[in-house]
Amino acid sequence: MINLNIKNYGTHEFNKGITTKEVMLAVAPELKKTIFLGKLNGEWVGMDEQINESGDFKFRFDTNSGCSWNSANDVAAKSLFQYLKDNGMADELIEIEVSEDGFDVSFTSEKNISANQLDLINGKVLKLMSKSATVDSPLETRWVKFMKLRSVSGLTTTDKNANKISGLAAMSKEALETNLEKIEDRESRDHRRIGKKLELFTIDQTIGKGLPVWLPNGVILKRQIKEFLQKLEFKFGYQELETPIIGSSELYKTSGHYYHYKDSMYPEMINKENEHMMLRPMSCPHHCMVYKTSPKSYRDLPVRYSEQVKQFRYESSGALIGLERVRAMELTDSHIFLTEDQLEKEISSAFEIIKIALKKFDIEISYIELALFDPADKEKYHGDIKFWETSQDILRNFLDTNNIEYKSMIGEAAFYGPKIDVQIKTALGHTITVSTIQLDFLLPEKFDLLYKDSNGEQRRPIMIHKGLIGTYERFISVLLEQTKGNLPMWLSPKQVVILPVSNEHHLEYATSINEVLLENNIRSSIDSSDERLSFKIRKHQTAKTSIEVIIGDKEIESKTVTFRRHGAEDSSTVTMEEFTNLILEEIK
Repeated sequence: MINLNIKNYGTHEFNKGITTKEVMLAVAPELKKTIFLGKLNGEWVGMDEQINESGDFKFRFDTNSGCSWNSANDVAAKSLFQYLKDNGMADELIEIEVSEDGFDVSFTSEKNISANQLDLINGKVLKLMSKSATVDSPLETRWVKFMKLRSVSGLTTTDKNANKISGLAAMSKEALETNLEKIEDRESRDHRRIGKKLELFTIDQTIGKGLPVWLPNGVILKRQIKEFLQKLEFKFGYQELETPIIGSSELYKTSGHYYHYKDSMYPEMINKENEHMMLRPMSCPHHCMVYKTSPKSYRDLPVRYSEQVKQFRYESSGALIGLERVRAMELTDSHIFLTEDQLEKEISSAFEIIKIALKKFDIEISYIELALFDPADKEKYHGDIKFWETSQDILRNFLDTNNIEYKSMIGEAAFYGPKIDVQIKTALGHTITVSTIQLDFLLPEKFDLLYKDSNGEQRRPIMIHKGLIGTYERFISVLLEQTKGNLPMWLSPKQVVILPVSNEHHLEYATSINEVLLENNIRSSIDSSDERLSFKIRKHQTAKTSIEVIIGDKEIESKTVTFRRHGAEDSSTVTMEEFTNLILEEIK
């Protein structure tokens, strides 16, 4: 027996040969995801190494955002390249990229490495590391006992053949499996993969980087979302506008966007008459000008404008990510012009409509952010401090009064005012804004917006910017990630597919069913292809069609419909009327 005096856990007696992992499970099982090494009498001990003597012992914790993962991946990546180079499979190292999610090793090579070779290479590198091979890393290779090479791909360089191998390493089997599951789940939620599988959108470099093209299925999805939001805003008293996708440079200079966001705007277009025009990056200047088209009284306020806005912002090519970050986008953009005594009610109403929208789509938010100005940033934030403090207090008081938890973020306010942002963490780990309420005292002044109060005096309205769900592009990327593409039936581009067992005997009845469904505005189609029925069933399951209808002799004889929902194992048989009503009830 041996005695270990474990820091923070007292002295414990164990059998000789116990491993660090077993000691951890005995005294601190709740920390199994954060402990990655042990230290006995000043010497580091790997998780699976045996301990055969008594002494002072302590654990090493992963307390610095994945340091153990980074260390293990760093060791594995360098050991992998060393093995490849020593065995004539790699020439020059191009780059090693390491994170807690794994590693990528890029290198030149006269030989192409295939996926079939990865398991063999994986075993050889693990064997190499077990011998305490020397690599430039703070962690000994012998502690990295588990690794998984996940993929290999070719790279295009200027003049040499190159490969990239991606993998993941860990110091325990459990840790490796846990992180592999996390990565696989993240990949299964990648909206770019889902969008391609469901044929929703494409981005073609010939058309232009960051310029998404909506395919027929994507147009249906986007239209369903848009129609719901338009009806919702109509109920809340919004008037819908349509304004041009371009504006004069003078418009954006007046608003201040030209000076604050010029680097994110497309360059000026100068026509033959020397008019300076720009693709619009936002719609608020247009809506300010609409407000000015007629004189306003306090009785007219609040004025609520909403628009399905197409807008354009220049993003560097390296920042573009599928639909999450694009250069051409569309959104439900709204602006409210109101009096000071209407502020509390309108902020509450704006927040309520956002809650209704996000709940309808079952969107999981990460947190609410109160974006504040930075008094030290004189370039971005103008105006007196009292103006900023007053406007910030209005939003803060609303959140506090309604017991809404939030994070205060200094320096995240817009140049014209503070805001409440609804933040979501994506599958790729990015934090993005979907919905927003922004308070603005500045633009009404810049555009000289006025209304007459009850005494007949001219007053300046206040302006609220409201982004209901952000851009459709970004929102759909979130929707696909959070649902894994398993959309509710009312949103699904493919609600019903009808599969006749035999075209010769069953197609006519299948066609009659399809006609009834289409007459009821149910998105239905017939798959009359010559593939086997089992193949067609799998194909439409992969395409995440909401309901598959199977038509055979039994259904024709009984004038019924046999159907199965996506993801379900059991099927049901009902009359045609029952089937139609079931779907209509679900999508209404």
